[in-house]
Amino acid sequence: MQAYRDLFVTVRTESNASFTTQSDQDQAITFLTDRAGAYAQHRNALCALIGWDGDVLAARIRAMMDGDNFAPPTPDATPATVERHAAAVERLRERWHTLKNPRHNRAA
Repeated sequence: MQAYRDLFVTVRTESNASFTTQSDQDQAITFLTDRAGAYAQHRNALCALIGWDGDVLAARIRAMMDGDNFAPPTPDATPATVERHAAAVERLRERWHTLKNPRHNRAA
């Protein structure tokens, strides 16, 4: 799933088809975590095509955003891959909390 991949790539400020922008990542976060609305409906429809429950997927992603383990992308990941993944997860969680609490973050 492209949206899941977009969670972990390095965000670039350039607008280039080979980069993931902050807007792309924010859309991926919204698509994968929203409880209702157009993104949630689209996620659920796509998940239904392969027999998944999109709401269960979203709940699992939200739990990982809030601290549950995000497994490395491959079971035989090298130590360097695991380290890069951990750094990406940390950046992702910071962005999740920023998006989840926009008023609190503006006041800070």
